[in-house]
Amino acid sequence: MAQDRDQTFKQLSNLWEDTTINVLETKNNKYAILSDLHFGDGGPADDFRHNIETLKRLLSHCLVNDFRLILLGDIEELWQFDLDMIKKKYDAEVYSLFRKFENDRVIRVFGNHDREWESPPDPVMSNPDKTKGAPEALKMKDGNNDPCILLVHGHQGNIESDKNSWSSKFFVRIYKVVEPWLKKMKIGTHPPAIKSQITKDYEQIMYAWAKENKVILICGHSHRAIFASTSYARRLENEIEALRKVNRDHQNDHKLVSENKKKIKELNKNLREEKKKNRDIDPADPGSKPLPCYFNSGCGLFTTGITCLEIENDEIRLVKWHKEKKEEPFYEIYERGKLSEFSTQTNCT
Repeated sequence: MAQDRDQTFKQLSNLWEDTTINVLETKNNKYAILSDLHFGDGGPADDFRHNIETLKRLLSHCLVNDFRLILLGDIEELWQFDLDMIKKKYDAEVYSLFRKFENDRVIRVFGNHDREWESPPDPVMSNPDKTKGAPEALKMKDGNNDPCILLVHGHQGNIESDKNSWSSKFFVRIYKVVEPWLKKMKIGTHPPAIKSQITKDYEQIMYAWAKENKVILICGHSHRAIFASTSYARRLENEIEALRKVNRDHQNDHKLVSENKKKIKELNKNLREEKKKNRDIDPADPGSKPLPCYFNSGCGLFTTGITCLEIENDEIRLVKWHKEKKEEPFYEIYERGKLSEFSTQTNCT
């Protein structure tokens, strides 16, 4: 996934400076941010089909708990499949759940694989005739009521997905034929969600724009869930250090120390795996502590479930909805923090 840095900076800056883009309120609101579900036709080339029940749980939870949904691009896989095929598979179980939200509780941003939503009608809307098409970006206020957050799908400046999308779409259509065979050979499958935080140039470029422009950037596109510019490896290191500190402070509590040592051993094992796979560098500022200005919602294609970002008033959370979990809660909060604190650290205000 090659990224043109100059083009990325230009397009994101144009969107950030666009005064016509809708600004969302966080105060007294809840948002669930989903991206990269890539609905297909339900066949072997449809990467999402095994997470249908997981998404239904997620949507039902959001409906009951008064969340607004932000669909941050690539909800449908329109490069590979026609919309009629997708609706035939997902209308009864999934789109029908979307339509239970009022129109103002479902906000769509188009991505490279579903940019057709620049114009209606849209099957997720309860009244599609009143929609005016999906925008390319949204803005949002933080807990201090400052509009310092930009939400985009994240394909801006990407060579395959933006500049040369016409040719990429052609090859993706061809790939659909051989994709089921490749998956049988374990080629091109999606990893467990927490293993998704692989560092690439993409994250470094998106982070660099956010840092330079003093903006909190929320996107999808890469399928790699990132919270506050921090990789999974850094998160493991932080957890290990926190447990070691607890042990130092409670040396006489032998049971607690013993339990923490077991946790540290398992965390170290995971950390070694990350480093072995060259996934131990932060996607932001290698060698220094990154500013908490870049977030990524991940995707709905993981073999173990779906990741999303939640915003409730001033709090932002990275959440994993588990596919195999049999009892409530069906989700796990990986990370959480205050938007107002992140915006202060990023110098947004």
